[in-house]
Amino acid sequence: MEQEAVTALVADQEEVAQLGEGILHHFEEILHQDPLIQTGYWTSQAPECPRRYLWCKDHKLAISMEILPKLYRAARHAYSNSAAAKDGPLMEIDLMRHSKALLILCPDMLTAWNSRKMVLSVNYDFTKLKDELQLCALILSCSPKNESTWSHRRWVIKKVSEHNQDVSELIERESVLVKEIAEKSKMNYRAWRHRCWLIPYMTREQVLNELKKSTRWNELHVADNCCFHYRRSLLLALLDSCHVEDTEDSLDRKSEVHLLWKEELTWNQMLIRRYQGRESLWIHRIFLSQWWVKFSLSSEETECAAGTSLVDLFLAQEIYLLSDRLNAPADEFGEACVQTELAALYILWISKQVPAVKLKLEKRLHSVGSLEDVLARACPLLKAEQGHALQHTYRVTDETTTYGYLVL
Repeated sequence: MEQEAVTALVADQEEVAQLGEGILHHFEEILHQDPLIQTGYWTSQAPECPRRYLWCKDHKLAISMEILPKLYRAARHAYSNSAAAKDGPLMEIDLMRHSKALLILCPDMLTAWNSRKMVLSVNYDFTKLKDELQLCALILSCSPKNESTWSHRRWVIKKVSEHNQDVSELIERESVLVKEIAEKSKMNYRAWRHRCWLIPYMTREQVLNELKKSTRWNELHVADNCCFHYRRSLLLALLDSCHVEDTEDSLDRKSEVHLLWKEELTWNQMLIRRYQGRESLWIHRIFLSQWWVKFSLSSEETECAAGTSLVDLFLAQEIYLLSDRLNAPADEFGEACVQTELAALYILWISKQVPAVKLKLEKRLHSVGSLEDVLARACPLLKAEQGHALQHTYRVTDETTTYGYLVL
């Protein structure tokens, strides 16, 4: 009886393996015939299809959830066998075919990604690299936050750029792809990080265009710090492009960046007034203010017609923004209170990070009170208790700069 049970079990396992291999062959055939395919899954409650486990129509491929474990095991087994085979053209073809199927099912399989890198590194083939980007786009449509896929995509782009290919069009398509993925996958840090990685490959015109196009997106996603970080990276790229020889073109670029920064400060202030309690907006203002104050202090023409320096004008504007927040009425959601605290901490940051303007700031604060009074009104929880100093730290880490507030 035990022998019969073992025999039946072995027969069942062989049948399952054969079923998985058959489905894998059909799966790989569909992927080969339609490179623009998009994948999805259906449950066992879905209507019956002509092909029970796979359904394909109009570049859409549906995979039954019931068959997924068997399909994955078959793909992993086929990939392992092809990776262990001897070198040769047929081995490379099998390895690329099986690894493609495996990565669509499990994109975290780093060994499969590395196998594809090894094959693609043997001989440079732009067509194959374009197909690799298409595979990554297919996987990201199902797993938009998969770091392995984003990393492999960057490897492919770097490979293309190393062979003197014009990547401007490729970078343009990449930016569009990331935007589409970000619209479907909120707060996708990996997608925005990939978009920031693309900036050094952009022309100056592309950077300006990206800055313009991202304005509307930021206005609709004011709580998403990722998109504001991308905007800061674009601004830094424009700033770096000015660091060339003192030519007429360099002066034009500096004037253009100066105007862009001024417009960015005005735009940011409009968003702060419109959306209360959004920390990402104040973080962005810290970044803008840091450069603006440095520029104002180092500028040779710091006196305007009225005899007031650019720093004084800037501080007056920021204090007016603070006083406006201090006098704002409370609301039932507590956003006005958060807004006031963020405004006070922002003013404190200016006094701590830019010592050169601290005295000017304290003089101008008389209209709303001393710095300690402002902080006490805005952040009552930061008061000292029983004679002991209470320390509160508010820190934001950016890929390029770390901003910190320290209240004693």
